Amino acid sequence: MDGVAYASNNEIHVSASYIGGYSGDVKGEITGVLYHEMTHIWQWNGNGQTPGGLIEGAANFVRLRAGYVPSHWVKPGGGDRWDQGYDVTAKFLDYCNSLKDGFVAELNKMMRTGYSNDFFVQLLGKTVDQLWSITRQNTGIN
Repeated sequence: MDGVAYASNNEIHVSASYIGGYSGDVKGEITGVLYHEMTHIWQWNGNGQTPGGLIEGAANFVRLRAGYVPSHWVKPGGGDRWDQGYDVTAKFLDYCNSLKDGFVAELNKMMRTGYSNDFFVQLLGKTVDQLWSITRQNTGIN
């Protein structure tokens, strides 16, 4: 298969060629990949309305919080957009979660039946764009 891994129908599939070609801490990398893919099993997607970057970023947020962060991930505030996905969005969600512990879990709960950027206002009192701007200012990017 192409790529690293994917989750489908409550199953996680990992690429043997990815594992075979990985140099470094294979156990740590595969554990991190499994945290990411397991998140896709339980997370809501707003009935298909949630931006893909947020879906992937939330999965990497779980990986981040579990302590399986590859060295090549961006620094907090890095990237071009809050919903760029993967490491960029994971670091943004980590910032949001620092403002309100449990934020990511609450956001996931809200995404059960749909999605709106207004969820950020409801949970944190600021728009997602305001939060992204603050994140970048706090890290010296902007």
